[in-house]
Amino acid sequence: MASIRFEQVSKRYGKVTAVAQADFEVKDKEFMVLVGPSGCGKSTLLRMIAGLEDISEGGLFIGGERVNDLPPKDRDIAIVFQNYALYPHMTVYDNLAFGLKIRGLKKEAIREKVLEAARILEIEALLDRKPKAMSGGQLQRVAIGRAIVRSPKVFLFDEPLSNLDAKLRGQMRLEIARLHKKLQTTVVYVTHDQVEAMTLGDRIAVMQQGIIQQIDTPQNLYRRPANRFVAGFIGSPPMNFIPGAINQSSQGFVFEDDSLTYAFPLPASAAWEPHTGRRVEMGLRPEHFSARPPQDGLPYASFEVEVQHIERLGHESFAFAQWGKYALAARLSADEDLEPPCRITLWASLDKMHFFDLESGRAVG
Repeated sequence: MASIRFEQVSKRYGKVTAVAQADFEVKDKEFMVLVGPSGCGKSTLLRMIAGLEDISEGGLFIGGERVNDLPPKDRDIAIVFQNYALYPHMTVYDNLAFGLKIRGLKKEAIREKVLEAARILEIEALLDRKPKAMSGGQLQRVAIGRAIVRSPKVFLFDEPLSNLDAKLRGQMRLEIARLHKKLQTTVVYVTHDQVEAMTLGDRIAVMQQGIIQQIDTPQNLYRRPANRFVAGFIGSPPMNFIPGAINQSSQGFVFEDDSLTYAFPLPASAAWEPHTGRRVEMGLRPEHFSARPPQDGLPYASFEVEVQHIERLGHESFAFAQWGKYALAARLSADEDLEPPCRITLWASLDKMHFFDLESGRAVG
């Protein structure tokens, strides 16, 4: 078993808390992604697994063994860094073999492991090259290969694709996903890129200011965010937010925006009652707007907006508009022939809307 368990783990630097009471488990053979903005504590969490950072409080277990005081070399983990960390004077073969030589493996065993890793990563033709003669994608493959040859219980990736261009990042995401399926090992992967997180992770831990906000599958994070931060972080462009309040009328519960110029009824639910009169934010993703009324028969809201700018991406367009004092982004079909500035009506089904308590940020309803 190569599960990783955090029990109330914290990391402090003097009076600054980098990670606060992390309490979760990465299952055996799971691909767990830690995601969040810069400085949220995700790399610190990863470095504690590796033994590169001391734990201030709590317990860390790998494969059921408490490893708080175990040195990195005895944890049976391999880490792939953002900057590749290859020896520039060594060939690819020697870079891959170096760690195995240090561990005292015999020459034939080293050769077998190196050739197997090179075959898996399709870098056999590069074994005689030195790092300066390779592209970024090739260097990243070698860095991953150096981790593979060790056959560790746990792979750790610390923003491994951030130095690559967009096309190469897409290719390497596929490579890493393929490798995980083939090797069937436990992976913890740190990134600030939500596309990497959503496409790679079995589960994702979203972090902010050292605190884990939500751990869930990519689909659940998208469909059922636990709070406003997760809702705004997952999705590109980010979710639109409109402040207002949940009130009760003769028609039932309604959402009224802060300017009190617009209201729409909410689906019947007892969940609204505890929040009656409280200030909330309504959240709606750009992709849940349409320039046509919904055809599914579900209740909807309409928004008369002033489109100020259009981003045309070929297969789709993003409209950036003003609705009263609120800025909205909407993803529309590429067939919509709009020339800003122009006024249009945007439609959205009520069942696609999210609501968050303005004070706590937690999802309501």
